[in-house]
Amino acid sequence: MAEPLRFHPLVADDLEAAANWYDDISIELGNRFREAVDLRFDSVELQPESFGFVDPPMRAAIVGRFPYLIVFEHSRLATEVPGVFHSASDPTK
Repeated sequence: MAEPLRFHPLVADDLEAAANWYDDISIELGNRFREAVDLRFDSVELQPESFGFVDPPMRAAIVGRFPYLIVFEHSRLATEVPGVFHSASDPTK
């Protein structure tokens, strides 16, 4: 069984801000964003090694239909998510 994902405390704030932005456009769009993020988190949790490296040991998973990346580090012991970023964000973050 896969170990649960561990999140940096700021991930929730970043996701809330992004979801609110989409909600302002349309509640339906905000809900689709939340669903796409949840589905991608499930994929990362179940198959972390199927995603490519962006800066080893960091990997990234693209959120389907939205310009967001889930950045994570997978080890034998855990999969840690330090951030979820808009793909146009400053890569030095």
